[in-house]
Amino acid sequence: MVYIKSLLACVFICSVFYVSADDQLVEPTRKLDGTSISYDYTSGRSYNVKFEKSGVSYRYLTGSKPEKWWGPFPYQAFEVEEAVFMLSWFEKGYGDYVTLLVNFNNRLIYGSAIIAGEEVHFHGAKLKEVVK
Repeated sequence: MVYIKSLLACVFICSVFYVSADDQLVEPTRKLDGTSISYDYTSGRSYNVKFEKSGVSYRYLTGSKPEKWWGPFPYQAFEVEEAVFMLSWFEKGYGDYVTLLVNFNNRLIYGSAIIAGEEVHFHGAKLKEVVK
């Protein structure tokens, strides 16, 4: 009898966690609008990125023109968990397609990009600064 009660309790607890788990697709969000972030990739590249209603713009801080802003480019974002965003944009005219996973909780970013339709970028980064 104790075994059955324990088993039922376990099934109940597991079902509560399963039901409470967010297994629904989320709608795109604009929560990042008005936010600026700076980060350093493990590859040595550094960026400053700002999100606005008009789109995403960035400066390639370790590139040849660190003062130049690129963009704005239309972007899409999902908040996949609280303060964790999956986002992407395409740089029409340049052939760059960028996808970022930005985790504000642990201050880490994972980026994947196809640059100029040829070069593959796939690196992690540490978030240095967040301005809202």
